[in-house]
Amino acid sequence: SLIIAGDRTEVGVGGGVCQVSTTVYRAAFWAGFPILERYPHGYVVGWYGEPGWDASIFTPHADFRFLNDTGHYILLQSEIDLKKGRLTFYVYGTRTRTVEAEKGVITNRQPAPEPLYREDPSLPSGTIKQVDWAKEGMDVTVKRIIKYDDGRVKEEKIVSRYRPWQAIYLYGPGTELPKGAKTP
Repeated sequence: SLIIAGDRTEVGVGGGVCQVSTTVYRAAFWAGFPILERYPHGYVVGWYGEPGWDASIFTPHADFRFLNDTGHYILLQSEIDLKKGRLTFYVYGTRTRTVEAEKGVITNRQPAPEPLYREDPSLPSGTIKQVDWAKEGMDVTVKRIIKYDDGRVKEEKIVSRYRPWQAIYLYGPGTELPKGAKTP
């Protein structure tokens, strides 16, 4: 499936695994576990919903880790619904807290760069094919409020920084490009 490789989105080994790490992240977030290691994607990936709720992984450098600090055992159980295309993780254990979150606050918006057109000799003349889509850059801060059964309250801000992403088009030799099209 798709991966972010440098400055491109392309099909690669491990593509789709971030759906698992993102789903586990959300389960750990709502269970109130300390998040020890989490990386947002390089740019806002639309199919994860609102920005700030994703967790990318890439072996061996980027991982997702959380800590069970409840003092009790937990069971993390997955469920796959192939008909609905849904993956769900359930956290079972002794409830020691409740969790609330505020809607993510977006700051530092940055426009996407101008689209880039690259010639691809494998495409027929007259063909233009989009292979990457523009996304604005931004910072997103999600506030999590953890209310413990003993009366303690912990508030934390989880910040995700997304860079602006450039649309990329491939075109066949001899293709007339849109006026002002940027080429390498």
